[in-house]
Amino acid sequence: MAAQPKEYFDIETAAKKDSYLIDTESLAPEVLASKFKKFSGVEKVFYLAMVGAALVLAVGLLYVKTKTLEVQSNTMELKSKITQQTTQQSEYDQQILDLASPNRVIDAANKADMKQTPSNILKATK
Repeated sequence: MAAQPKEYFDIETAAKKDSYLIDTESLAPEVLASKFKKFSGVEKVFYLAMVGAALVLAVGLLYVKTKTLEVQSNTMELKSKITQQTTQQSEYDQQILDLASPNRVIDAANKADMKQTPSNILKATK
């Protein structure tokens, strides 16, 4: 196989430039078209099926990549929401602990003029 030409010249252009050294194995559009016309029906179907499969594969890969990015985006949003909910829950837990602390309960009872009498405390027994 001869070296591929650096530029594509059709036969008329080559004749005008006094150059008849055109490789018949080059990938010029006319050469490809003439080679495709020489293929049998089975060969045409095979090559067209290969091109179709390549296109379907490319579209499928783009679809999968798009869905992957979408899932990653949704995952990041959910992680953000989980973090916010966890922070809010820890704040609520702290507020509950502050409200239920023994000192606060005793202070509230003293302000309401309630007295603590140990005689009315019941002890649990088995």
